[in-house]
Amino acid sequence: MPFPLDGFLLLMGRLSGLFLSAPIFSSRQIPGRVKILILALLSATLSYVIPINTSVTISTPGLFLAALVLEILVGYTIGLVAYVVFGAIQLAGQLMDMPMGFAIVNVVDPLSGTQIPLTGNFTQTLALLMYLAINGHHYLLEAVVQSYQVIPVLGIQITAPLIELLMAIAAQMFVIAVKIALPIIFAVLVADIAMGFVARTVPQMNVFIVGLPLRIMVGLVTLMLMIPVYLWVFTILFSRFFTYLDQIIMAM
Repeated sequence: MPFPLDGFLLLMGRLSGLFLSAPIFSSRQIPGRVKILILALLSATLSYVIPINTSVTISTPGLFLAALVLEILVGYTIGLVAYVVFGAIQLAGQLMDMPMGFAIVNVVDPLSGTQIPLTGNFTQTLALLMYLAINGHHYLLEAVVQSYQVIPVLGIQITAPLIELLMAIAAQMFVIAVKIALPIIFAVLVADIAMGFVARTVPQMNVFIVGLPLRIMVGLVTLMLMIPVYLWVFTILFSRFFTYLDQIIMAM
Protein backbone atom coordinates (compact mmCIF):
# COMPACT_ATOMS: atom_id res chain seq x y z
CA MET A 1 0.00 0.00 0.00
CA PRO A 2 1.59 3.32 -1.05
CA PHE A 3 2.20 5.95 1.58
CA PRO A 4 -0.53 8.65 1.41
CA LEU A 5 1.75 11.68 1.38
CA ASP A 6 -1.02 14.25 0.80
CA GLY A 7 -3.13 12.85 3.63
CA PHE A 8 -0.07 12.74 5.89
CA LEU A 9 0.70 16.43 5.30
CA LEU A 10 -2.92 17.52 5.75
CA LEU A 11 -3.25 15.50 8.95
CA MET A 12 0.00 16.99 10.21
CA GLY A 13 -1.42 20.46 9.56
CA ARG A 14 -4.55 19.86 11.64
CA LEU A 15 -2.60 18.16 14.41
CA SER A 16 -0.01 20.98 14.34
CA GLY A 17 -2.75 23.48 15.17
CA LEU A 18 -3.76 21.27 18.09
CA PHE A 19 -0.15 21.13 19.31
CA LEU A 20 0.01 24.93 19.23
CA SER A 21 -2.92 25.60 21.56
CA ALA A 22 -4.05 22.48 23.43
CA PRO A 23 -2.97 21.85 27.03
CA ILE A 24 -0.17 19.30 27.46
CA PHE A 25 0.59 19.24 23.73
CA SER A 26 1.59 22.92 23.70
CA SER A 27 3.69 22.68 26.86
CA ARG A 28 7.12 24.27 26.58
CA GLN A 29 8.52 21.59 28.85
CA ILE A 30 8.32 19.12 25.96
CA PRO A 31 11.32 19.59 23.63
CA GLY A 32 10.52 20.70 20.12
CA ARG A 33 12.12 17.63 18.56
CA VAL A 34 9.98 15.35 20.69
CA LYS A 35 6.85 17.24 19.64
CA ILE A 36 7.80 16.93 15.97
CA LEU A 37 8.47 13.20 16.39
CA ILE A 38 5.11 12.62 18.11
CA LEU A 39 3.37 14.75 15.49
CA ALA A 40 4.94 12.85 12.61
CA LEU A 41 4.18 9.43 14.15
CA LEU A 42 0.54 10.36 14.82
CA SER A 43 0.09 11.79 11.35
CA ALA A 44 1.72 8.78 9.66
CA THR A 45 -0.38 6.33 11.66
CA LEU A 46 -3.69 8.13 11.19
CA SER A 47 -3.11 8.72 7.49
CA TYR A 48 -3.69 4.99 6.89
CA VAL A 49 -6.89 4.99 8.98
CA ILE A 50 -8.69 8.29 8.38
CA PRO A 51 -10.17 8.91 4.94
CA ILE A 52 -9.21 12.49 4.04
CA ASN A 53 -12.15 14.08 2.25
CA THR A 54 -11.80 17.39 0.42
CA SER A 55 -14.64 19.76 -0.39
CA VAL A 56 -12.67 21.12 -3.36
CA THR A 57 -10.32 19.20 -5.62
CA ILE A 58 -6.74 20.22 -4.77
CA SER A 59 -5.01 20.58 -8.13
CA THR A 60 -2.40 23.30 -7.58
CA PRO A 61 0.40 23.84 -5.01
CA GLY A 62 -1.17 27.17 -3.99
CA LEU A 63 -4.47 25.48 -3.19
CA PHE A 64 -2.66 22.79 -1.24
CA LEU A 65 -0.84 25.48 0.79
CA ALA A 66 -4.16 27.19 1.53
CA ALA A 67 -5.55 23.84 2.66
CA LEU A 68 -2.62 23.41 5.07
CA VAL A 69 -3.22 26.86 6.57
CA LEU A 70 -6.93 26.14 7.07
CA GLU A 71 -6.11 22.76 8.60
CA ILE A 72 -3.85 24.45 11.14
CA LEU A 73 -6.70 26.89 11.93
CA VAL A 74 -9.13 24.02 12.55
CA GLY A 75 -6.72 22.22 14.87
CA TYR A 76 -5.85 25.43 16.71
CA THR A 77 -9.55 26.18 17.34
CA ILE A 78 -10.13 22.69 18.72
CA GLY A 79 -7.22 23.01 21.15
CA LEU A 80 -8.13 26.55 22.13
CA VAL A 81 -11.47 25.45 23.58
CA ALA A 82 -9.72 23.19 26.11
CA TYR A 83 -7.17 25.90 26.93
CA VAL A 84 -9.98 28.31 27.85
CA VAL A 85 -10.71 26.14 30.91
CA PHE A 86 -7.15 26.50 32.13
CA GLY A 87 -7.28 30.22 31.40
CA ALA A 88 -10.36 30.52 33.63
CA ILE A 89 -8.68 28.56 36.42
CA GLN A 90 -5.54 30.69 36.16
CA LEU A 91 -7.64 33.86 36.28
CA ALA A 92 -9.44 32.49 39.36
CA GLY A 93 -6.08 32.02 41.06
CA GLN A 94 -5.20 35.63 40.30
CA LEU A 95 -8.49 36.77 41.85
CA MET A 96 -7.70 34.66 44.94
CA ASP A 97 -4.22 36.12 45.28
CA MET A 98 -5.38 39.74 45.38
CA PRO A 99 -7.26 39.63 48.73
CA MET A 100 -4.72 37.23 50.24
CA GLY A 101 -1.79 39.55 49.50
CA PHE A 102 -0.05 37.24 47.04
CA ALA A 103 -0.68 39.43 44.00
CA ILE A 104 2.98 40.47 43.77
CA VAL A 105 4.24 36.86 43.86
CA ASN A 106 4.49 35.14 40.46
CA VAL A 107 5.88 31.79 39.36
CA VAL A 108 6.61 30.32 35.93
CA ASP A 109 3.78 28.40 34.30
CA PRO A 110 5.20 25.07 33.00
CA LEU A 111 2.61 24.96 30.20
CA SER A 112 3.08 28.38 28.63
CA GLY A 113 6.38 29.50 30.17
CA THR A 114 4.82 32.79 31.34
CA GLN A 115 4.54 34.35 34.79
CA ILE A 116 1.32 33.41 36.62
CA PRO A 117 0.04 34.02 40.17
CA LEU A 118 1.08 31.70 42.98
CA THR A 119 -2.38 30.36 43.78
CA GLY A 120 -3.17 30.26 40.06
CA ASN A 121 -0.24 27.90 39.56
CA PHE A 122 -1.55 25.63 42.32
CA THR A 123 -5.12 25.51 41.03
CA GLN A 124 -3.91 25.06 37.46
CA THR A 125 -1.75 22.12 38.54
CA LEU A 126 -4.79 20.52 40.18
CA ALA A 127 -6.80 21.08 37.00
CA LEU A 128 -4.00 19.62 34.89
CA LEU A 129 -3.90 16.46 37.01
CA MET A 130 -7.68 16.12 36.74
CA TYR A 131 -7.44 16.72 32.98
CA LEU A 132 -4.95 13.86 32.66
CA ALA A 133 -7.00 11.64 34.99
CA ILE A 134 -10.08 11.89 32.76
CA ASN A 135 -7.94 11.46 29.61
CA GLY A 136 -8.81 14.88 28.27
CA HIS A 137 -5.80 14.83 25.92
CA HIS A 138 -7.12 11.60 24.39
CA TYR A 139 -10.49 13.23 23.86
CA LEU A 140 -8.86 16.09 21.95
CA LEU A 141 -7.09 13.65 19.64
CA GLU A 142 -10.38 11.83 19.14
CA ALA A 143 -12.07 15.15 18.36
CA VAL A 144 -9.47 15.84 15.65
CA VAL A 145 -10.02 12.40 14.13
CA GLN A 146 -13.81 12.71 14.15
CA SER A 147 -13.69 16.28 12.87
CA TYR A 148 -12.89 14.94 9.37
CA GLN A 149 -16.41 13.48 9.26
CA VAL A 150 -17.85 17.00 9.66
CA ILE A 151 -15.12 19.36 8.40
CA PRO A 152 -13.46 18.12 5.20
CA VAL A 153 -10.29 19.71 3.90
CA LEU A 154 -11.05 23.24 2.64
CA GLY A 155 -14.53 22.82 4.14
CA ILE A 156 -14.27 25.10 7.15
CA GLN A 157 -16.93 27.80 7.28
CA ILE A 158 -16.28 30.85 9.45
CA THR A 159 -19.84 31.99 10.03
CA ALA A 160 -21.57 34.34 12.45
CA PRO A 161 -22.83 31.46 14.69
CA LEU A 162 -19.26 30.20 15.02
CA ILE A 163 -17.96 33.63 16.05
CA GLU A 164 -20.82 34.06 18.53
CA LEU A 165 -20.12 30.64 20.04
CA LEU A 166 -16.42 31.43 20.46
CA MET A 167 -17.25 34.75 22.10
CA ALA A 168 -19.74 33.06 24.43
CA ILE A 169 -17.08 30.53 25.48
CA ALA A 170 -14.57 33.33 26.08
CA ALA A 171 -17.15 35.19 28.20
CA GLN A 172 -17.72 32.03 30.24
CA MET A 173 -14.05 32.13 31.19
CA PHE A 174 -14.56 35.24 33.34
CA VAL A 175 -17.78 33.93 34.88
CA ILE A 176 -16.13 30.63 35.83
CA ALA A 177 -13.10 32.41 37.28
CA VAL A 178 -15.29 34.50 39.59
CA LYS A 179 -17.28 31.47 40.72
CA ILE A 180 -14.13 29.48 41.53
CA ALA A 181 -12.50 32.35 43.44
CA LEU A 182 -15.67 33.44 45.28
CA PRO A 183 -15.23 31.22 48.41
CA ILE A 184 -11.69 32.55 49.02
CA ILE A 185 -12.74 36.15 48.39
CA PHE A 186 -15.72 35.80 50.72
CA ALA A 187 -13.67 34.18 53.51
CA VAL A 188 -11.00 36.91 53.38
CA LEU A 189 -13.72 39.57 53.30
CA VAL A 190 -15.26 38.12 56.47
CA ALA A 191 -11.81 38.19 58.09
CA ASP A 192 -11.39 41.85 57.09
CA ILE A 193 -14.78 42.72 58.58
CA ALA A 194 -13.85 40.91 61.79
CA MET A 195 -10.57 42.81 61.96
CA GLY A 196 -12.52 46.04 61.49
CA PHE A 197 -14.63 45.26 64.56
CA VAL A 198 -11.48 44.38 66.51
CA ALA A 199 -9.88 47.68 65.50
CA ARG A 200 -12.91 49.57 66.83
CA THR A 201 -13.09 47.67 70.12
CA VAL A 202 -9.32 47.35 70.77
CA PRO A 203 -7.68 50.51 69.37
CA GLN A 204 -4.30 49.52 70.87
CA MET A 205 -3.99 46.59 68.44
CA ASN A 206 -2.23 47.30 65.16
CA VAL A 207 -4.60 45.64 62.69
CA PHE A 208 -2.27 46.28 59.77
CA ILE A 209 0.38 44.02 61.29
CA VAL A 210 -2.09 41.35 62.41
CA GLY A 211 -4.36 41.59 59.38
CA LEU A 212 -1.95 40.49 56.66
CA PRO A 213 -0.93 37.10 58.16
CA LEU A 214 -4.57 36.55 59.19
CA ARG A 215 -5.77 37.06 55.62
CA ILE A 216 -3.12 34.64 54.33
CA MET A 217 -4.04 32.04 56.94
CA VAL A 218 -7.78 32.35 56.28
CA GLY A 219 -7.23 32.17 52.53
CA LEU A 220 -4.97 29.11 52.70
CA VAL A 221 -7.25 27.26 55.14
CA THR A 222 -10.27 27.95 52.94
CA LEU A 223 -8.34 26.83 49.88
CA MET A 224 -7.38 23.55 51.56
CA LEU A 225 -10.98 22.93 52.56
CA MET A 226 -12.20 23.70 49.06
CA ILE A 227 -9.80 21.35 47.22
CA PRO A 228 -12.28 18.40 47.07
CA VAL A 229 -14.96 20.76 45.80
CA TYR A 230 -12.60 22.24 43.21
CA LEU A 231 -11.71 18.78 41.89
CA TRP A 232 -15.40 18.05 41.43
CA VAL A 233 -15.93 21.44 39.77
CA PHE A 234 -13.00 20.89 37.39
CA THR A 235 -14.51 17.59 36.25
CA ILE A 236 -17.81 19.34 35.46
CA LEU A 237 -15.97 22.15 33.66
CA PHE A 238 -14.10 19.76 31.38
CA SER A 239 -17.30 17.87 30.58
CA ARG A 240 -19.06 21.12 29.72
CA PHE A 241 -16.27 22.44 27.54
CA PHE A 242 -15.97 19.15 25.69
CA THR A 243 -19.64 19.64 24.85
CA TYR A 244 -18.76 23.12 23.58
CA LEU A 245 -16.04 21.49 21.50
CA ASP A 246 -18.60 19.30 19.74
CA GLN A 247 -20.74 22.37 19.06
CA ILE A 248 -17.79 24.28 17.60
CA ILE A 249 -16.85 21.40 15.31
CA MET A 250 -20.43 21.28 14.05
CA ALA A 251 -20.44 25.08 13.59
CA MET A 252 -17.25 24.95 11.53
